[in-house]
Amino acid sequence: MSQVDQDYAKKRSAFRMSMIEKEPVYMLLSMDGEDIDPVLDELGAGGARLWSSKHYDRFYEGQLIGPAVLLLDEIGMPVVYPIVKWKNWPVIGVQFIDMEEKEREMIFRFLFKLERKKMQTKETKRRS
Repeated sequence: MSQVDQDYAKKRSAFRMSMIEKEPVYMLLSMDGEDIDPVLDELGAGGARLWSSKHYDRFYEGQLIGPAVLLLDEIGMPVVYPIVKWKNWPVIGVQFIDMEEKEREMIFRFLFKLERKKMQTKETKRRS
């Protein structure tokens, strides 16, 4: 793992955000020749929390499950290289390793857009 990846992993909690319930974000990956698409519960610059009851048993700690693609609405499809850090039914915690700067920037843009959308939703509810 590069120094940049280690630095982002340390700071991940500051940049990690929960996804909007009715607007799922998926990670596309292939395991044993089968395409699977777990839903992201949280996303950050250094990793994600996946929700996958159907494929939970296929993951194990220390497993490299990449390359994988994140489907970030209106932003793009960054390629990430996740490694499983922990599991707790039905959630899997992954850390992204060896990520290119353009992929990291796409994730930051998506998180910024998500934060703005959440703030606008709160404003709208407050005015109602």
